[in-house]
Amino acid sequence: MNDKDIKKLIDAMKDVFPTAEMVARGFEHTATKEDIKQLDGRMDHFEERMDRFDERMDRFDGRLDHMDARLGRIEADVAEIRGNLVYKDEFEDLMARVKYVEMKLGIESGK
Repeated sequence: MNDKDIKKLIDAMKDVFPTAEMVARGFEHTATKEDIKQLDGRMDHFEERMDRFDERMDRFDGRLDHMDARLGRIEADVAEIRGNLVYKDEFEDLMARVKYVEMKLGIESGK
């Protein structure tokens, strides 16, 4: 049944059913085939954009995984270095002792 047939049917029913005119006005505001084709075109464009977005997100996830692995390696390196650090007050105390020993032994300091 096409739009023309529906309109004829509604016109024929106006006498029998007083609400037929309301139904006819309701059909005036329904989407046409052209509207649906236009919407389909817009949806296709939207789907293409979403596909490109998904591809970008996949690349982004890969880069985040790589960065996470690198950060884990850096954290492990820092933890290893931390165990070998000498604190400033310990270093200054040691330097003072070395200087004292150098003075007692008559050794000329490099500094």
